[in-house]
Amino acid sequence: MRPRSSHSLRRLAKLAFQNVHRNFLLSVATVLMMGLILFIFNVMLMLNVLTQSSLDELGRKVDLIVYLTDNASLYEVTQLVNELETQAEIVEVTYTSKEDALKDFLSEYPDQQDPFAEYGIANPLPSSLRIVTQSPTEHQTVLDFIQSSSYGEFLLDTESTNENQEITARLLGLTDFTQKLIVGVLLAFLIGTLMMSMNAVHLSIFNRRTEIQIMQLVGAKPSMIYSPFLVEGALYSVLATLFSGVLLGIFLKSTNLLPYLNFEDRTSPTTLAFLEILCSIAMGLLASSIAVKVYLRRSLALDHS
Repeated sequence: MRPRSSHSLRRLAKLAFQNVHRNFLLSVATVLMMGLILFIFNVMLMLNVLTQSSLDELGRKVDLIVYLTDNASLYEVTQLVNELETQAEIVEVTYTSKEDALKDFLSEYPDQQDPFAEYGIANPLPSSLRIVTQSPTEHQTVLDFIQSSSYGEFLLDTESTNENQEITARLLGLTDFTQKLIVGVLLAFLIGTLMMSMNAVHLSIFNRRTEIQIMQLVGAKPSMIYSPFLVEGALYSVLATLFSGVLLGIFLKSTNLLPYLNFEDRTSPTTLAFLEILCSIAMGLLASSIAVKVYLRRSLALDHS
């Protein structure tokens, strides 16, 4: 059984390569177009990972400062801190008292005396909470939570220490845009792969229609007749994926983007490449089976006529 099985596989592969060679220009065009669409998809995916990584890195440097009124007691502030730490979007909460705020202020100017004590002015600096969130977009959610709680009366003012707020907003917009673009390119790849593979396989069937008819007349099994076309469709997909991988490698090497890509908590490049190959093969097999069914319907219609 094994020798016959291996012989059948070699025969299918040989016939599939013959079909590709017979329609060489069409085969090259099909592989190139499929590979380019997949390459664009991968570039958009890399861009999304890059912007998301930059946003995550910038998010670690973004915090929210909430200034509190002087009538907020230490007990009430402690209760507020405990409630904030239970929120899923909050990473860290740090309390700074009026005294600590004054020490921090004076430490920035060690050569100068306390200007407030010099003129007999009480410490005017308010106590504050430094809140670090998972993402800068969650600042408003935190503020809404504080304002709607019983501690809202202690809220004096707010401030964001993010000097790159505009960059953050642009990165958020770019991330959202690339995510939508990825979906669009993915649909284009699926539809394009299906249509181009169907066209190439259908032409191969048309060129071999006489051989197919002879094989049908001598009683060959349908699976032996049409299996090479299924392998041909899968072959187009595999070659297109490999071509896309070569283009992506050249692109990453020429742009030196690889060190800046952070795939932590995301699908690894190896897994992604494996999934793309499987998906491409599945689309190639689907396109070939559709082309074969279309041919069968036409041949049966001609036989009945």
